[in-house]
Amino acid sequence: MNLDIGIFMIITNIKIVTLLEVIENGHIIISDGKIVEVNKGPYLGDDINVIDGQGKIAMPGFIDLHIHGSCGVDFMDAEEEDIRKIAKALYQEGVTSFLATTLTSDKESLEKVCKVINNSIKDNPSLLGLHFEGPYINAKYKGAQNEAYIRNPDIEEFDYLNNISGNNIRYISMAPEIEGSLEFIKHVTSNGVVVSAGHTDASFDDVANAIKVGLTNTTHTHNAMSGHHHRKPGVVTASMYFDELYCEVICDGIHVCPNTVKTFFKVVGADRFVMISDALKIKHSALKYFDLFGLDCERKDGAAYLLSGPLAGSLLTMDQGLRNLREYIKDISLIDLMKVSSYNASKSLHLNDRGLIEKGRNADIVLLNDNLEVQDVYKLGKKVF
Repeated sequence: MNLDIGIFMIITNIKIVTLLEVIENGHIIISDGKIVEVNKGPYLGDDINVIDGQGKIAMPGFIDLHIHGSCGVDFMDAEEEDIRKIAKALYQEGVTSFLATTLTSDKESLEKVCKVINNSIKDNPSLLGLHFEGPYINAKYKGAQNEAYIRNPDIEEFDYLNNISGNNIRYISMAPEIEGSLEFIKHVTSNGVVVSAGHTDASFDDVANAIKVGLTNTTHTHNAMSGHHHRKPGVVTASMYFDELYCEVICDGIHVCPNTVKTFFKVVGADRFVMISDALKIKHSALKYFDLFGLDCERKDGAAYLLSGPLAGSLLTMDQGLRNLREYIKDISLIDLMKVSSYNASKSLHLNDRGLIEKGRNADIVLLNDNLEVQDVYKLGKKVF
């Protein structure tokens, strides 16, 4: 095979994590940003554009469904250049796709971020669109969301904002128990939006009813939601019971106790567990004090906190989350780690072009050493880290 530089490339001598098996020594052939072959054994040709993976672990690039910013920039305040800067910074932790996540805010601020994302998405292959975290949430579990902007679901507002975004609102975290929620969920899911229960006091039955009209996810499960109680089961109980639900989890060891993480993983299994960062703008920056849409926060003890005390968000990198999971769950397989860091997120968003190393998918590939530290990252077949 004669390879044209920049069009074809081969990564060989790698341990390839696929959905069905781990190929101990294989090679991947890439053309025009896509995977065209995944083969067992080393590549034996002498083509010019062959990369020796030196025995590294190859996984699909990580997908973060829930991230608020990085490099000192929150997506609520970001301009197009900031989006590019954040995407570039995320490569170092193996993230090749992400949803820009908003905060509960006024309509004008949401208009601004929708316009920026609409203008940015065409030229940024890592940007999947928007995750609206709020404003349609329950004040009881507001967490680090500004209560002044919490409101009931508004179909007209959603349609207006989604139009401004170029139909790039992909995911909404909301409280399925509040007034108008079921009609809203039915409407937005018919427009291809994923709906997740978050910042919610929903009962088990509320979640069951919401699933009937399209609810498919739970947001930073265990945090800012009704819990598992033997007489009053809430969202956490429902997340364990309903196989329809993909469950986001922040695996920083702070937001959720490691023993809870491994128990939850044992219950829901590797096919519904979705690792997220929920990282704020202080990730990949030196900021200590910052503003979170009107709420004063600080970096402290490995996470972000409101100055009033409660947790506000994480500093987690996705590769560190992967290492944490392997520490918590000693027997977790590479295939399961691949699922929770990439494949499940792709399934949740109904993406068929990434999230796996297989023929026809994007050549979004992260190479890791045996300690699960990121060594090399490829986006659409181009080395970006």
